[in-house]
Amino acid sequence: MTLPEFQNSLSTLVMQFQVSNYDARHLLLDRSDQILELAEQTPAGLPERLLTEWQSICAEVKSVQPEYKSHHKTSILFDRQGMGQPGVQKAKTLITRIVALTRSVERLES
Repeated sequence: MTLPEFQNSLSTLVMQFQVSNYDARHLLLDRSDQILELAEQTPAGLPERLLTEWQSICAEVKSVQPEYKSHHKTSILFDRQGMGQPGVQKAKTLITRIVALTRSVERLES
């Protein structure tokens, strides 16, 4: 995958995040297959600092995958501790990091 294709895929992902209006945990898990697929296609031209951030994001997305794919509630994002707020905050943080990375990649292309 080339850098412009990677940037386009990330932009599409961010657009999907922005148009959705439901729980961040479900949103992240619904898009995790796309994220993990992109992880395997990271372009060679991505600068080291962005590559490190992308790998960190992908590792965290992998770590929150549900035990049973069809049951989101088996993910650690749905832990009952704190009425689910820690999971919501973690999902929002990961989404924010993806948006920030996408903006950085877009600036590379400008």
